[in-house]
Amino acid sequence: MAIARLPRVRENRTRYVVLGMLSTGGPMTGYGLRNSIAGSVGNFWQESYGQLYPALRGLAAEGLVTSKTSPGAPGREARIWSITARGRAELARWLELPPAMEPARNELLLKIYFAGAVAPEVTLANLTRVESAVRGMLAGYQQLDAHWEAETAGHPDAPYWRLTLDFGMTFARTALEWIERARGVVRERGKARAASPTRSKPQGAKAAARPGGTR
Repeated sequence: MAIARLPRVRENRTRYVVLGMLSTGGPMTGYGLRNSIAGSVGNFWQESYGQLYPALRGLAAEGLVTSKTSPGAPGREARIWSITARGRAELARWLELPPAMEPARNELLLKIYFAGAVAPEVTLANLTRVESAVRGMLAGYQQLDAHWEAETAGHPDAPYWRLTLDFGMTFARTALEWIERARGVVRERGKARAASPTRSKPQGAKAAARPGGTR
């Protein structure tokens, strides 16, 4: 049975990342924009940095951002980008749209689903690798948390930013709990497999009972 999802709005979200960052962070260079994205929404939204400058030029052509040059490194000028009133209106229009809930692509879950095709040790090793990555992610979030007040003091949007950080930490902790539970299941299946080497293939109603299963 397929899980119902909100209709996807096919828009180039890079432009709204740019508008949002210029709206909350103020005027900045393209390089500053890239760093701002990496240190904030980059924790949960992967953006193609190669699209930033084309997006800025496109937004400028639409009158949604403006730019001016400023002295930069010796012999070079930096271009400072700012959002316009029209840009803020376009950002608000996009924010009013329902979020596009996109189909998940989680390779760990895919390999867990088909884990019966390999020895339990293979899946346990995969779980350990993912656990290490999640612990590193959680450590990064906790570092942000430790400096949160100093980094965001006085900004009116800080409570919204805090929600995204809390989501990241909650997700990481929940994932670690799930990984430990998954280990227990894999080990139990391994014991059952050792006791009965011949695997029976699910048929009929049993096969259809799997998520998305068909007869």
